[in-house]
Amino acid sequence: MVAPLKQVAQEVSGEASDTPIAVEGPHGPIRLKWHKLRRYLAEAPFRRSNLALGWRLGASLEVDILATADDRFAVLHDPTLGPSTTGRGRVPSTPIASIRGLFHRDADGAADPDAPVLPLAELVAPLRILPRAPSANLQLDLKLLNGRRLPDSAIGDAAAAVRGLGDAIVVGSHHLEDARRFVSVIPGARLGYDPMLAVSRQPGLRDPERLLRHIERRKAGVSIAYLRFDAIVAAQRRRFPLVARLLDLGIETDAWTVNPGRGIDAPALAALVGAKVRQITTDAPGQISRLIRSL
Repeated sequence: MVAPLKQVAQEVSGEASDTPIAVEGPHGPIRLKWHKLRRYLAEAPFRRSNLALGWRLGASLEVDILATADDRFAVLHDPTLGPSTTGRGRVPSTPIASIRGLFHRDADGAADPDAPVLPLAELVAPLRILPRAPSANLQLDLKLLNGRRLPDSAIGDAAAAVRGLGDAIVVGSHHLEDARRFVSVIPGARLGYDPMLAVSRQPGLRDPERLLRHIERRKAGVSIAYLRFDAIVAAQRRRFPLVARLLDLGIETDAWTVNPGRGIDAPALAALVGAKVRQITTDAPGQISRLIRSL
């Protein structure tokens, strides 16, 4: 059974949290973005209580969005409903009404009643009445399948979903031009670009100088670049200041996805914080904070 939104808000309002939203680095604070709204690696993604809590604490938050068969946006990461949710079928072939009653699963495969599969509009609706810390922001990670260009109706659905929340919204994507269309209809929203899909298709972009030029040519309106953490570490080891050069262009860097036990050791973390990343995407903000503070 899905708890009413008002009940979720009331439960969160009295909850204390030791989940960090930032950690101090040698060049200033580094935001710890809650990837898929997770505070812990094993929990289900997109938990409503985590969204409300992070909003109140001032966290950087992230949800993935996919267009359904009727050009509505649902909060989902994968192109298929299973096995990450209790549903089955492909998202682009599923109308928004058919996701009702589905739930996201945790690492053990259990359905989480605090993580129903929801339209974007329904997930963010409580944010209009919940108290927001000034630093709170929500990244919409726009997923597109098979190079599909979004119709104007889908862009309109997203704009309506986040109406009144624009100054807290960041639209990020591999697909920069579609993300630009989003931002153009959401007053106050910021634009982010993830070039790593381009890197996978153009191996020459693994060279950090070429990657910098690639981003520079597309920099108009971009305020944040999402780079895989190992690309940043590799640039640091080659003594090329990729992140610092992006800062010179007015573009902050988010290093993704930084979780314990996935190629993350003390030298890699030291390279990230030394590179002047302004944000780290993680499913385990508490653990990553402790690891950075122990450097």
